[in-house]
Amino acid sequence: MKKVKCKQCNGYYVLKSGKFGEFVGCSNFPDCKSTLKIYEWAFEYIKEFGINLYGWDRICWKCGKTTKVYSYFLNYDLEELDEHFSWLDPIGLGDIETLDKFLSSKYHTIRKMFSKTVSMSYFANTCEHCGALQGRFFIVEDPHEIMSDLFNHNMDKYFIENIPYEKVKIPLEEIKKFFTHW
Repeated sequence: MKKVKCKQCNGYYVLKSGKFGEFVGCSNFPDCKSTLKIYEWAFEYIKEFGINLYGWDRICWKCGKTTKVYSYFLNYDLEELDEHFSWLDPIGLGDIETLDKFLSSKYHTIRKMFSKTVSMSYFANTCEHCGALQGRFFIVEDPHEIMSDLFNHNMDKYFIENIPYEKVKIPLEEIKKFFTHW
């Protein structure tokens, strides 16, 4: 279990419930009354621990050859703080533009492409053989090849690298948008 350090004492932040809903407070309450909004807690996690990138092989829908695909799963990583993050919709490649731009400069098969299916352009994996867009749905929302490992927290074998916050400096606003329901 990873912990985000309190900004005011030697404690760490934990999810709490109050009369106005859920919030994040210091583990040393009532001695320390430091609090964060949930999206700020997630942002502090990214600043402290970075974001993990995972990679695996899948069969290209167009050419039928095996191609490497990549994604981060921020909601999966955040479950290290609290299991409540499992309730989030999947947060992966195509969702955090600053991170996606960085990854596209490092991995030649990650590109901003137009999808006819969703009628928009977004960062996604492309086949290393034919260049076909692999699509967000089968990589982030329903990655068949790794779904059981993702669900069972067994992703170590797919780990490619950790991207430290200092390398990418994702703006808080790009993280805040995932927490509108909290």
